[in-house]
Amino acid sequence: MFLSTHFTKTLSSSSSSSSSSSSFSSSFTSKKDKLSKTLSLQNLLKSGFSPTLKSFNQFLTFLFKNHKFNSALHFFSQMNSNHIRGNSETRSIIVGIFIKTNRFQEAEQFMTQMLKDGEFFQKGIWDSLIQGICSAGKSPEKAFSVLQDCLKFRGFLPSCYTFGLLIHSFSSLGNMSRAIEVLELMTGENFKYPFDNFVCSSVISGFCKIGKPELALGFYDNVEKSRVLFSPNVVTYTAIVSALCKEGRVKEVCDLVYKMENEGVVLDAVFYSSWICGYFQRNILEEAFRKHRDMLGKGIKPDTVSYTILIDGFSKEGNVEKAVGFLNEMKKDGIRPNLVTYTAIMRGFCKRRKIEEAFGMFKRVKELGIKVDEITYSTLIDGFCRIGDFDRVFLLLGEMEKKGVSIGIITYNTVINGLCKYGRTTEADEISSSIFGDNFTFSTLLHGYAQENNVVGILETKKRVEEAGIPMDVVMCNVLIKASFMVGEIEDASMIFKGMSEMGIAADSCTYCTMIDGYCRTGRIDEALEIFDSFRESFSFVNVGSYSYIIHALCENGMVDMAIDVFIEIIEKALVPERAAYMVLLRSIFNERTEEGILEFVLGFEQLEQHIFHFIGTEAICFLCKKGCLKSAFDLYMVMRKKGLGVTRKCYYLILEGLVINGNKYILPIMLNAYIKEYGLSESRMGKILLTYLCDKDVNKAIHLLDKMKEEHLCYEIPIAAVEALTRQGRSLDAQKLILKGRGTSTSSDVVAYSMVVDGLCKEGHLHKALDLCVTMRNKGIAPNIVTYNSVINGLCQQGFLVEALRLFDSLDKISLAPSHITYGTLISALSKEGYLQDAKLLFEKMVLKGFTPHTHMYNSMIHGYCKLGLLDEALELLLSLEKRCYQTDAFTVSAIIDGVCRKGDMEGALTFYFDYKRKGILPDFFGFVYLIKGLCVKGRMEEARSILTEMLQIQSIVELINKAGKEIATESLASILLSLCEHGNIEQATSVLDEIVSGALSFRKRYSEVINLNNPNDGEVTRHSDAPNMSSGLEDSDYSSGKPILRDFDVYYSLIASLCSERKLDQASQLAKDILLNV
Repeated sequence: MFLSTHFTKTLSSSSSSSSSSSSFSSSFTSKKDKLSKTLSLQNLLKSGFSPTLKSFNQFLTFLFKNHKFNSALHFFSQMNSNHIRGNSETRSIIVGIFIKTNRFQEAEQFMTQMLKDGEFFQKGIWDSLIQGICSAGKSPEKAFSVLQDCLKFRGFLPSCYTFGLLIHSFSSLGNMSRAIEVLELMTGENFKYPFDNFVCSSVISGFCKIGKPELALGFYDNVEKSRVLFSPNVVTYTAIVSALCKEGRVKEVCDLVYKMENEGVVLDAVFYSSWICGYFQRNILEEAFRKHRDMLGKGIKPDTVSYTILIDGFSKEGNVEKAVGFLNEMKKDGIRPNLVTYTAIMRGFCKRRKIEEAFGMFKRVKELGIKVDEITYSTLIDGFCRIGDFDRVFLLLGEMEKKGVSIGIITYNTVINGLCKYGRTTEADEISSSIFGDNFTFSTLLHGYAQENNVVGILETKKRVEEAGIPMDVVMCNVLIKASFMVGEIEDASMIFKGMSEMGIAADSCTYCTMIDGYCRTGRIDEALEIFDSFRESFSFVNVGSYSYIIHALCENGMVDMAIDVFIEIIEKALVPERAAYMVLLRSIFNERTEEGILEFVLGFEQLEQHIFHFIGTEAICFLCKKGCLKSAFDLYMVMRKKGLGVTRKCYYLILEGLVINGNKYILPIMLNAYIKEYGLSESRMGKILLTYLCDKDVNKAIHLLDKMKEEHLCYEIPIAAVEALTRQGRSLDAQKLILKGRGTSTSSDVVAYSMVVDGLCKEGHLHKALDLCVTMRNKGIAPNIVTYNSVINGLCQQGFLVEALRLFDSLDKISLAPSHITYGTLISALSKEGYLQDAKLLFEKMVLKGFTPHTHMYNSMIHGYCKLGLLDEALELLLSLEKRCYQTDAFTVSAIIDGVCRKGDMEGALTFYFDYKRKGILPDFFGFVYLIKGLCVKGRMEEARSILTEMLQIQSIVELINKAGKEIATESLASILLSLCEHGNIEQATSVLDEIVSGALSFRKRYSEVINLNNPNDGEVTRHSDAPNMSSGLEDSDYSSGKPILRDFDVYYSLIASLCSERKLDQASQLAKDILLNV
């Protein structure tokens, strides 16, 4: 009824029948209930109404234009039922309706039937059908099939646009073989259609889509050479930019832009976006940002895509702050970010492990009413997986299910990968059992189990892969091969490798490397070499990594010659060896052939290209320096310099460091000069070496260099080595000058340097300067540590300020600084020597209560103090305590007790003690022997004295000491003189010689430093058989912690003077006293 009503209205405008026209016109404007009474088409025909075919076509056209497609088809059906045969226009309208409603199969069938009936359609109808199938139907294959049928059977000549649309559709799908087939048909002899920008840009973009940008650029070059396309537009140029960027030829875009500007092509936001994207692909962020600014400068307004590319690029590089800045700029410009934009920001936060910020952005997106998709959820899930927060991962998965967001394999794989990375592969396996996994799923599981060395997990996953029938790819095969090697199934790995060709899978370089590595690790070198040979035959280019595996394996199995041959092959193929493999080879050569073998090996490459020899030579120099082979390293350096090759800063540094350590003062300035000429003073570590060198020569020059470095804003930290060298040489005042020029930074190195200088000043007697330097430290924000305080306390004790030293010790609690062994040892020693043995004992007990274990030297200090005061019982009680604590008594302990017993005149007791400890393997030192010999002489027991003297002269260290003293006062060996006197029974003369050695021959400080082998003669506390404190180690290895005995100058001589007086040798006693006074 509806059709009849509208049909009568259409007819009213063309029919001459006024009564009918009036009737149908009034019925058209009547209400719905009246329309039902309107006559049908059949009734109209029966009533004698005879409209023309033109009227029918006009009515169908009316319905078509008003999108009444179903009504039009129904009306056409009524026409057929009433045997009203339409013409070509009628059928074209019906075909148009089929195409508009995407009923392409019906359209094709209708048109084919009409052709069979001998009727033909307008040319544009077939074009419309093919274009509709291609675009709306998204089936370019079907469209191309229709096109081919038309060309074969229907004599149809398609338009250029139809060809172009087919090419575009195939290119968009990545089906470039079909796109090229259509292109060849379009440009062939039958049609010879010209290229246009639509076709050209489609083909270029298609090749880029399938990862073949080189083919895209090759296609464009051919088009340009054929001069088919004379004026590319911005769309084509944008596609070319994309191809250039994917090829890594982003620099060539500038030339292209110059060409476009000359041709008058206006750049747009899409063009710049592609260009910026290219810079991001090459990690050239600064240039990407610059191009964005250029775009704004040219008045081109960025769109959502432009900003999103910038945001995504900076986010991927981890510069999420910059990305957020562009997001704010985007909003300021009135451009609304979309879900892709926000997801890119979230990805950036996740990459920086700022998951809470990412989650905050996620909540903000939901607040904005933007519907979140799987990709956004997957991005956030990946972020939580990165930090191992799987509770929130599973909460998000639950939220996705609740909101009906589809959870795809990508999301599941993200979770599985995250669990595997955190060693939770079993849980990942459980998740995988509930989904249909793909190659990535099982590859990840196998890799996870391999990382965990879970043999059972690997075997079960392999079984699942086989049962699931997962189509294998090269990645899956590689993981399976690696897993098989992991579980010891070497034959399975071999079978997978051999079966890849049968599955149509080409092994890649990773496959070969995995096989080579697996065979090498299992010691099957022959198979590894066989695979390696196959690799070289299969690939024109073999990556250097596979060579490295072989070199590692050969070296581990002692096949150095073969490893060298493989290395030579790398060089011959103009490849740059991996540093790790080269280091392994150098170590193997060195272990087998020493440094000479290294030199011979390296010099064998002398005639190669300079850049190769430079790499080989510089790495070898560094290796030799680290092995302490400085001469060979320097020889190799000279070879490189003769060839005109420079060496790296690292080489210079290692050579110079070695020269400094070895004290080579001849080559050091030459090398420093060479380095400064080549590189200047750009590195602080080289500046430190130069400062150390200048400090040794003239500290003022070093200070001048520091001033210059400050002017150049270079790092000018004072080198610890320079400070240490100055203090060791007794030049603490110079060290103080140097350190005051440095900048205070409160770093550990600054504290150590200042502590060294404070210690040196105290030992050299400059106590006030040491205290001033402590004040300077605090002013510079450098807090003195316990090492510094120990030096000051020791200095105060040496200067006789014992009360001040104790006050400083008591102040340590107020500044929350705990005393060390050295602190207690210094004060106990000082108190003992000053005779405050009760205070020393109290401090000793306090130290034990604090949890410190007393050392032998502390016992020695107190034992010596008791002996000096004649309190032998207390000294012996301490000795017993010392031995009960399982501490080893030493030469000084024995000497101190012997001295105490001799003071009592109990020579029998002294001899008994001596022989007891001799049986224990502990003999007294030189002074202990002197005490015993002189005591026996005083008692007239000359034979026993001679026996003891003879025994003393059998001890090599004492003989060397006596002979050193003899160099100052005699022309022959004093030990020989003493032995001769002893043999002839001239004990009194022998004791006189001993007196000469002890008294006037040498200054005491020098003599005593030689006796106890000290480096610093001005230390107020002397430790026998011990080196001076090593300040660079934080003073923790100083005299006190070495566990050696300590003596004062006066204490050494007191017993000797007393002995001489008791023998009535007053002249000798007076002379000895004068010597002491002269050397104070």
